[in-house]
Amino acid sequence: MKTRLRLKWTLSAILILLIAYLAIDYVFPGTSPRFSSQVAVLEYHHIDPEASDYTITPEAFKEHLIALKSSGYQVISMKQFVDFMNGTGTVPPGAVVITFDDGYESFYQYAYPILKEQGMTASNFLIVSAVGTKTEEGTAFMTWEQIQQMKADGFGFYSHTYNSHDFVPGADGKPVNSLTNPIFLPALNRVETEQEYAQRVKADLVQAEQVLREKLGTQDQLLCLPHGRYDATTLAQSRQAGIQYIFTGVDGLNLPGTTLVKRINGGAAKVTAEKLLDKLTDETRLLGRLKITLKNVVTSYRMGE
Repeated sequence: MKTRLRLKWTLSAILILLIAYLAIDYVFPGTSPRFSSQVAVLEYHHIDPEASDYTITPEAFKEHLIALKSSGYQVISMKQFVDFMNGTGTVPPGAVVITFDDGYESFYQYAYPILKEQGMTASNFLIVSAVGTKTEEGTAFMTWEQIQQMKADGFGFYSHTYNSHDFVPGADGKPVNSLTNPIFLPALNRVETEQEYAQRVKADLVQAEQVLREKLGTQDQLLCLPHGRYDATTLAQSRQAGIQYIFTGVDGLNLPGTTLVKRINGGAAKVTAEKLLDKLTDETRLLGRLKITLKNVVTSYRMGE
């Protein structure tokens, strides 16, 4: 009887402490960074006066940066981040890396001057074959001259593949991610073999790194996965291509000891400065972490990983 009573009181005490912790956590969340010896990597795509799912306005982006600074977060360079991940460097509390995908000219037109004004830096993952071109809708990509100017100013530019960003026909003519699936070969009227698929992926990644090295000099070899997707072949061929770190679509903070980098999406119209700070705070809350874990599970399921 005494043992049961003791167990009952112990469980009750644990429940009360848990409820108290959650209450304090959400009623008094605090405004200063709540993580150290970890790094948050923010993900953006496009900046335009008209916002959308993957686009924020210049005003909203500036508000993000001001909110980060006023809340005590410290934006670090990609080099600082890589050194930290390699175990050869440290980062300040509340360290944040700002990244953009695709290489749109809006990075040069809007993000670059706003970041300089705030004394911050960022990196952009380029679809290397698209540099200096436009999308079918007329959205311009940066030129090498613009990229080299920003590189000299301390901004980073890395691979978003050479030409494996878009969805293309795969088996049964269904659109597939060309970096994570064999594709249909019209000239041979068949789908790639696994060996052909692996060779194509490696060739694409190697070509991207060769062009970046020719245009920007020797630098860390980093890859941002199109749409955040990957499979065993992608990872294996990335390693063979000399890629050091792979930036994924998985949410979370980053610690040394892995080559797969997590990111937090800040580049949607619905992500206000306040919501961006909430996202960062969620990374250190019990319920926030549970929500993020569930989101990552759902994301992985949708991607078929």
